[in-house]
Amino acid sequence: MNEKKLKAAISEAERFLSRAKELGKLLSEQEKKRIPGEIFYRDHFPKECGSVRRASMDLTRALSDLRRYD
Repeated sequence: MNEKKLKAAISEAERFLSRAKELGKLLSEQEKKRIPGEIFYRDHFPKECGSVRRASMDLTRALSDLRRYD
């Protein structure tokens, strides 16, 4: 484990958390707008979900690099 890999993993973790929190806000705002008993079209936010997935994959790769011996 070296400092460069550790910093990269921290950076990816922060990016993932930022994107996940942003998506969480969008989902909670959408839920607040929902009127009980009505049919409600739910937007799945494909762009935001995709960015969360991508950040998750990048974080996974950074963590595996961190664990790898050099």
